[in-house]
Amino acid sequence: SDVYGLTTLPETCQPLIMGQVLKGMNPTDVPNPDKPAIPVAWTNRLRTDSGREARVFATTMGHGDDFRSEGFRRLLVNACYWCLEMEAKIPPQSCVDLVGEYPNVPSVFGKYRRGVKPADHSLTR
Repeated sequence: SDVYGLTTLPETCQPLIMGQVLKGMNPTDVPNPDKPAIPVAWTNRLRTDSGREARVFATTMGHGDDFRSEGFRRLLVNACYWCLEMEAKIPPQSCVDLVGEYPNVPSVFGKYRRGVKPADHSLTR
């Protein structure tokens, strides 16, 4: 999808996916050699006030079109397993199929639909 301007992460972070800026906005456009690859998904381990280690996953991805990607959905599911310290239970090929229709409107700057609420996309309509 899109690559944002995040260029550095704290030393405690572990980049998982690096994104390369392209010369255009299409996935088939060539990489822009003048722009460095930047982190778009990473993990971190933080110490809580109680002394417990917290596992954190973060990504700059996640607009509506990203969820059309099976790989992106699998990344999020696997990140949940990891954050819960259950990485040993991650199946080799977990099912990350969409449930029902996915009526997403593509992300376009300045052309969002006003007044749309989560209930408007309920599976129990």
